[in-house]
This record gives sequence, C-alpha cells and structure tokens, in this order.
Amino acid sequence: MPAQLVVAKKVNKDFIKLPRHIQAKIIAAYGRMASVPISGVKLHGELAAYYKYRVGDYRIVYKFDVHEKLIQVVKIEHRQGVYK
Repeated sequence: MPAQLVVAKKVNKDFIKLPRHIQAKIIAAYGRMASVPISGVKLHGELAAYYKYRVGDYRIVYKFDVHEKLIQVVKIEHRQGVYK
C-alpha cells in the first residue's frame, strides 16, 4: 500500500512559484515517493530525521513515518539553498 503524502502549506506556496516543467517533474516524483518512501537519500547532521529526493536541480526534503506510512514534505527548493 502506498504511503500517504502530506505537503506543508508553505511548500505549496513555493511550489506554485516554480517553473511549470519543474512542477510536472515534482508531481511525478510525489507518485514515486508514495510508492517507495525510502527511495530518497537519508540526510545527516541536524537534518538526520529527513530524506531528500532529487528532481533535477531541485530537492524535495521530507520526513517519513514508518508506523503511520506518512510522508511529510517540508521543503522544495533549488539545490543551492535547500539545506540552509
């Protein structure tokens, strides 16, 4: 069973500002993430509780709760500033 995907309000606001072709790629990535939630790369340091999923030059930062099968998208940003 695929995981449930929850996107924060701020992430939706940022998503709307992205170019249309990037939006399409991110929507496709959401589907892949729901099917295989741990397909992203586990982050380290202060962000150790999060994963990143690469979409071109953009990164989707999310948290995955194994018990509830819940993906919480907390940030979508260009790779240069996403971890700040």
